[in-house]
Amino acid sequence: MDIKELQKMVSNIKEKSDKKGGIRNVYFIACGGSLAGIYAGWYVLERESTIFRVGLYNASEFLQTTPKAFGENTLCVLSTLKGTPEVEEAIKFCRENGAYTIALVGEGNENSTKYADGVIRFKSIGEVTTPMLETNVTQSIALSFELLKQYEDYKYYEDALRAYDVLEEMAVRIRKYVNNGPAQEFARTHRHEDVIYVMGGAPAMGVSYATSICSLMEIQWIHSPTVNSAEFFHGPFETLDRNLPLVHLVSDGRSREEDLRCQRFLDKFGGKVTTIDAKELGIDVLGDHVKEYFNHVFLDCAWREFLTALAIERKHPKDVRRYMWKMEY
Repeated sequence: MDIKELQKMVSNIKEKSDKKGGIRNVYFIACGGSLAGIYAGWYVLERESTIFRVGLYNASEFLQTTPKAFGENTLCVLSTLKGTPEVEEAIKFCRENGAYTIALVGEGNENSTKYADGVIRFKSIGEVTTPMLETNVTQSIALSFELLKQYEDYKYYEDALRAYDVLEEMAVRIRKYVNNGPAQEFARTHRHEDVIYVMGGAPAMGVSYATSICSLMEIQWIHSPTVNSAEFFHGPFETLDRNLPLVHLVSDGRSREEDLRCQRFLDKFGGKVTTIDAKELGIDVLGDHVKEYFNHVFLDCAWREFLTALAIERKHPKDVRRYMWKMEY
């Protein structure tokens, strides 16, 4: 990730858009795992901005049910790793209708980048060799902090930049920590499960959703409802018993007490609960002002090791698919 290039990109868009009334809306648009990844960037901007209307949209739904506020005062951040057709169509639509566009994409993706006012490249978070700073999660977070800085003079901007200085080191520590028993134990005890719930909330909702739909459903063919921890006591807790497998992704920040409330209930009535806690992973090193916005990064880094161990234990390689990329759908 090149901070100077990011600063220049945002500055150029701001300069152009200011001549036409400025940016009032920022929409994050993608599908599947990319949508879950850029949730982290959406969360930063939606929670911190006082001037932007911020939205997070599935690309197909955005095209079908376009917000009336959409127009030339809108910046759209669209993400796809390999060239998702719905995202390609959406970025063309955005450009043709006067919006400013940033393509957060993998290599290639000419059908997206040719319509973009700015391009940010990222690599698959599923690869262990991918630097932590080159995922769509970290890139989308950095973009949101940059927008906050240039448009609202965000006072914790320097704290955010310092956080990026330690992410790679922390990733190494996290992988070592979870591979010293927890990941392998999870894989051994869950290899025959047909259903595994995933729960998280607020800053961890994106990683919770990705864990369900991408890691467990897509990659391992395991049924996996996603439960928002703030919604747990409004229905889902009635399904909890000693035999229900559940992965609880506990974040650190303003919403932590909601997660801990759920955890206390899980400890009392659950029997197959796996807890991954950002605080135990060392997120406090980032400082209180910005750590909340990096929960996705820490929790996903840890979860990837659990997924790898589970795939090995189940003898179900992570690249096996029934339908995806194999046919028209």
